[in-house]
Amino acid sequence: MKILRNMECARGSRAFTLIELLVVIAIIALLVGFALPALSKARRSSRQTVTLVRLHDLGAGMTAYANDFRDRLPVLVDREEKPFLGLSVLSRYNAVTPASFLNPNVLDTLSPRLSVDQRPVLATLDEVAIENATRIDASNIAGVRFHCSFSFDNDIKLHTVYKPVIYLGDRADYAHGRTLSSAWGGEGMCVAWTDQHAAFVRQRSVAAQNDPNMYHHNEWMGEGSDEVRDGVGVTQGTLDTHMRFFSEEEDDELLTDPEP
Repeated sequence: MKILRNMECARGSRAFTLIELLVVIAIIALLVGFALPALSKARRSSRQTVTLVRLHDLGAGMTAYANDFRDRLPVLVDREEKPFLGLSVLSRYNAVTPASFLNPNVLDTLSPRLSVDQRPVLATLDEVAIENATRIDASNIAGVRFHCSFSFDNDIKLHTVYKPVIYLGDRADYAHGRTLSSAWGGEGMCVAWTDQHAAFVRQRSVAAQNDPNMYHHNEWMGEGSDEVRDGVGVTQGTLDTHMRFFSEEEDDELLTDPEP
């Protein structure tokens, strides 16, 4: 009888230990479930920080370049060109590594190739380097591979002494015709200002920032001056920020969605 009782106690003890184990596993699973979103948010925040540091460093390089070229930002041919070509000029002039042009939250890749004049290749079409004469439109955008994650406003900015404007930031989502980058789930974009501070801007709405030029291409008394986006028209106080990756005509054709 005593032996039987001991066996029953042993069975009961093992069953209780198994229940405890299951409870512990359930608690761990619950904690992991709570932790994963926080870890994901932390990783995204870390990638945002890396992107902002790269934008800040590129801005510093721009300032150094402008100091050497009478306040002019880098271009390859002229200010109507595809602005990423100006970024390749900056890279060659200041020995900026191609990795500095990548946002780690997107699938953009490095290109090991250089142009004949020793500029890094920052975009290709069907494996061929995109030049200023290359026409990019809806028929071939799917064949474009980006080796640079940022758009650029290469206009002269003498007026920025009085008010900083945005001139570098995450590249638009050209493949889907969206003016905002797909990098951050539609929450905003990483941008750099002419006073060289960089920040993640959450106001997707043009009305929220009162600046239709941040995502679109128009200017006071100039091209697109009659454009109205999100209820905001162009005024004399509108910041003149033509941040783009391709030519202005290509951007206007490829980026067709209005801001909500």
